[in-house]
Amino acid sequence: MKKIVLKIKSSLKNYHPAKPLAFLFLLIPLFISITGDNRINNDLWFLLTTGRYILTQGFPLIEPFTIHENFSFVVQQWFTDVTFYKIFDLFGLIGISIFVILIFVCILFFMYKLCKLVSDNRIHLSILITTIFGSLYSLFYLTSRPQIFDALFLILSFYFLELYIKKGKTKYLIGLPICSFLLINFHASSWFMLFLFILPYLLNFKIKLFSYDKYKIKPLLVAVVIMFLAGFLNPYGIRAIVYIFSSFGNRYINDLVIEMHIPNITSLTGIVIYASLFGILLCYVFYRKSKLKLRYLLLYLGTTVLTLSSIKGFQFFLLACFFPLASYLKPNFKIYQENYHYSKQFKIRYAIIVLCLLSLLGVTFLDSSHEYKNRIENIKNYLVEHESNHKEELKIYTGYNDGGYLEFYGFKVYLDPRAEVFLKSNNKQKDVIEEYSKLQKGRVDIDQFLSEYNFDYLVLEETDYIYDQYLSKKDNKNYQYVMEEKRENSGKNDTMYLYKRSD
Repeated sequence: MKKIVLKIKSSLKNYHPAKPLAFLFLLIPLFISITGDNRINNDLWFLLTTGRYILTQGFPLIEPFTIHENFSFVVQQWFTDVTFYKIFDLFGLIGISIFVILIFVCILFFMYKLCKLVSDNRIHLSILITTIFGSLYSLFYLTSRPQIFDALFLILSFYFLELYIKKGKTKYLIGLPICSFLLINFHASSWFMLFLFILPYLLNFKIKLFSYDKYKIKPLLVAVVIMFLAGFLNPYGIRAIVYIFSSFGNRYINDLVIEMHIPNITSLTGIVIYASLFGILLCYVFYRKSKLKLRYLLLYLGTTVLTLSSIKGFQFFLLACFFPLASYLKPNFKIYQENYHYSKQFKIRYAIIVLCLLSLLGVTFLDSSHEYKNRIENIKNYLVEHESNHKEELKIYTGYNDGGYLEFYGFKVYLDPRAEVFLKSNNKQKDVIEEYSKLQKGRVDIDQFLSEYNFDYLVLEETDYIYDQYLSKKDNKNYQYVMEEKRENSGKNDTMYLYKRSD
C-alpha cells in the first residue's frame, strides 16, 4: 500500500504539462456547471418579483406580495433582485443561466489567481485546487441565488488580503471596502462573513509552531473600519446590517430549509462534506514539509464549525479552506517556468481542441436550458385564465416552495421561500413560519386555520398535511377539487393539487 501511495505521489509530482494543456482541467467544473439542473432555483421567482417592484415602485418598507398585512420588510438582497430582473426582462431564463455561469467563471478565475499568489506561482497546484474547488461548488451551490455573489466578493476579499501581505502595499486594501459595499447591497445577510474571515488576519501573532508573515496590522484595522462604514451605504441602513441577527438560528427555519440541516453522513452530500473536512485536516496533520500559517488554521476551525452546524456552512468552508492548501503544499510543486516552444502546429491543434470543447459545452448548455417548467405551471395557467381580473383580491394558500412562482404572476399567497420574512422578529406582526411548521405537524386545527384565513384557493403538495390528513380523507363542503398536476419524469411524490373554496 505504501508503494502505491509513493508511486501516485511521484506521478503527480512529476506531472507538469504545458500551461495551455493544464488549463483544460478547468473545463471540468465548467462542464459540471453547464450540465447541472440547479441554475434556476425556485427562489428566483420572488427575487424577480421584488426586482420588478423596486424598478417600478421603489424600495418597499411593507411586504407587498403576500396576504399578510403590515409586515415590516427589508429587501436584504435588493441589488441581486434588480440585476436578475433586468437580465430576465431582456433575455429570459436562458439569460439568467448564462449570467450565473459567467459569475462562476469569475469565481474560478479569482480562485485560481488567489491560489497562484499564495503558492508563489505554482500554476499546476493552483489549477488542481481550483478544479476541485470549482467542481464541488458547482455541484452544491451554483444556482440563481444571492450566494453566488457571496462567493465572488469573499474570494476577492481574500485576494486583496493576501496581496497586501505578499506585496506589503496598503493600496491593495482599497478593495476591501468596495467588497463590503457590494456585499451589503447584493446580499446583506452574508455581510458579516467578511469580518469573520478578516478576523484571523488581525490575529497575526508570532508563534513557534506556525509560519509567520510580517505585515502591519494598523492599515488593515483602518480598512476594516472603512468597511464597516461602507455597510451603511444601502437603502435600509442599519436594518440591513443587523438583519442576520433577527433571522439566524430560528428552529422552525432550520427544520424547514434543507440547507440549514446538519450534514447527514449517509447522504451523498454528507459524504462529500465530511470527506472534504477530514481530507484537508489530514493534509495539515501528516504533511510536515511546511509550517501552517495561524490564520489558515483559524479559518479551517471556524468554517468547520459552520459546516458541522449546517449544509449552508460548507460553502464558506470551500471559500476559506481550499486556497490555503496552495500555500501549504507548494513544496511538492515546482515554480512554473515556461520551457515549452509552442510551434504553429501545436497552436492550431490546441485552438481546434478548445473550440471543439467549447462547442460541446455550448450544445450541452442549450440542450439543458430548455424552457423551464415549474411544477405548478398548469395550476398557474388555470389561475391566470380564470382569475386574472381580480387576482390581487384572492387569498391563495401555498406551501413554502411554491408561493414565489404565483407571486411573480401577481397572486397573493400565504407563504413563499423567503423564510426570514415570515418571522415576527423581522415582520413585527406574526410568526407565520412557526404556524406553518405546526400546521404540517398536525398541531394546528385545520378547520380553524382555513376559517381564519378564508382562502379562495389551496395549492397543495401531496405531502401537505391539509391534503394528506384532511382533504384526501373526507369530503369537505368548503373546498372543491379543481385539478392536479404531476411533474413530468419525476420519480418521487410530486403531485400538486388545486382546490377552490365553494361559493
